Amino acid sequence: MLMFENIKIIFKKETGTYFNTPIGYIFSAFFLLLISFLFFYGLGGNSFWDMKIASMEQYFLWIPIMFIIFIPAITMRLWSEEVRSGTIEVLMTLPVNDYEIIIGKFLSAWAFLIFTISGSLLVPITIWFIGDIDFGLVFSGYVGTILLGGAYVSMGLLISSLTRDQITAFVLTLLASLLIFLMGYQPILQFFGKTIGSFLAFLALSHHFEAFRLGIFDPRNFLFFFSFIFSMLYLNVFVIRGKR
Repeated sequence: MLMFENIKIIFKKETGTYFNTPIGYIFSAFFLLLISFLFFYGLGGNSFWDMKIASMEQYFLWIPIMFIIFIPAITMRLWSEEVRSGTIEVLMTLPVNDYEIIIGKFLSAWAFLIFTISGSLLVPITIWFIGDIDFGLVFSGYVGTILLGGAYVSMGLLISSLTRDQITAFVLTLLASLLIFLMGYQPILQFFGKTIGSFLAFLALSHHFEAFRLGIFDPRNFLFFFSFIFSMLYLNVFVIRGKR
């Protein structure tokens, strides 16, 4: 049986590592500045000004790509640092079960990501002063962003538990995130043909995120993201139990 007080303790401990030093704020600021620059000025004529429409479509188009780099940076230390420093042995002796530790760690990283994303709310407000923005699409895009981020965080947490140092965890999570992103890349889907391509698209996080980006609330996409997160956390339990 889960003890929410234990989850809260783990959550507060892990969240403190993001906010008790300037590093967390630097990460957040860098993410927001970079994605805002890409959105407003773009690459190859795909900027907000080039589109000539009050929309955040291009902003959310950059989200999966940004997450490939940003999320490995915030999840790499969640378990690997515990293993490297030896504090994992102490953690395992505490009166908390594996589920509580994993959920606490996951929620802390997810909360930090949501905190970072919330800083971008200035973007739709700014666009609103420029033109008539569709806030329904904006809301849908942010819901998809939070779910996509949660999926990547759960995967990063799992990979961190499999490694002994942060750099290895970062590289492996980045590669895994890139692989899942490319599984939804249209030229790759076309290369594998209709049957295999459809299967790869179903597994691709970016494919399910795309529906939210377009303002489509399909229960199947919610189910996919929550199932993915649950699967990653469940696998994490087996990894941690194997270390006992």
